[in-house]
Amino acid sequence: MTTIIGAGLAGLIAANVLHRLKPTVLEAKPVLPNNHSAVLRFRTSVVGDATGIPFKKVNMIKTTLPWLNPVADALAYSFKTTKEYRSDRSASKGELISETRYIAPPDLIARLANSIDVLIMGQKINQLDLIHQKLALPIISTIPMPNLMALLEYPKPISFRSVPGKNLHAKIKSCDAYVSLIVPNQSYPFSRISITGNDLIVEGDNSIDDYSINYVAQLLGFDPKQFNNITIHEQHYAKISPIDDDERRRFMAWATDKFNIYSLGRFATWRPSLLLDDLIQDLRLIEGWITRSDRYDLQSKR
Repeated sequence: MTTIIGAGLAGLIAANVLHRLKPTVLEAKPVLPNNHSAVLRFRTSVVGDATGIPFKKVNMIKTTLPWLNPVADALAYSFKTTKEYRSDRSASKGELISETRYIAPPDLIARLANSIDVLIMGQKINQLDLIHQKLALPIISTIPMPNLMALLEYPKPISFRSVPGKNLHAKIKSCDAYVSLIVPNQSYPFSRISITGNDLIVEGDNSIDDYSINYVAQLLGFDPKQFNNITIHEQHYAKISPIDDDERRRFMAWATDKFNIYSLGRFATWRPSLLLDDLIQDLRLIEGWITRSDRYDLQSKR
């Protein structure tokens, strides 16, 4: 048996994929969370295939709203999303790109939770909980790395950089489209506008408010009256910046050796570019790590 900490998407996917290990999912919040308010698209069908949940294959188009020039636009987009000027953020030259994506059903969370054992604790996980679980069971943790370091009193503090933000959601009348628009222009409070079916998702900084929908409508060519059910969701880790890779791996190995904890997910392993599609490969590694105890070899691959 295995204990999984966190009933977010990563934890629920893990429990479904590793069902033969008979996992129990511990959730600190008083209700089952649905904390993924950013765009939820998959590049492959691997998550749906692994969990037995059919995903919808669609054609998605995306582009960047031209502002100054391709280099300036890429740097501006980087700064809007991470508060750092980096050259590894996604911003195209303004051309229209068409790609295949896989869309999860709207009740994905409920379906994932339906076939597993989720224990709602209603209180934060503490170190004693982890030590108690360690006595008999391996632990898969989706707790963000900075939080787990503090919880376990890791002796070598690491500086983490992240940016909070807000995501605006709305429904669009008479719409079934799959698009993304990157917005490097600093005048707008948002950095990306996306449509998934009839769902609008606008990702940006903490200055996003209901009035932002008017700018979004203008950029997409919509009448603002076509949007309804507008909601705004805060996101503590809207974007994260990389840390030293050796330090990152060293902490994960330390947590495994000392507490029998295996980290899973973008925030738990602190990999900004990690996609949900990548979880399946990581889970197969962790499964082998747990069952075969070849942890150092497997750790080197993440």
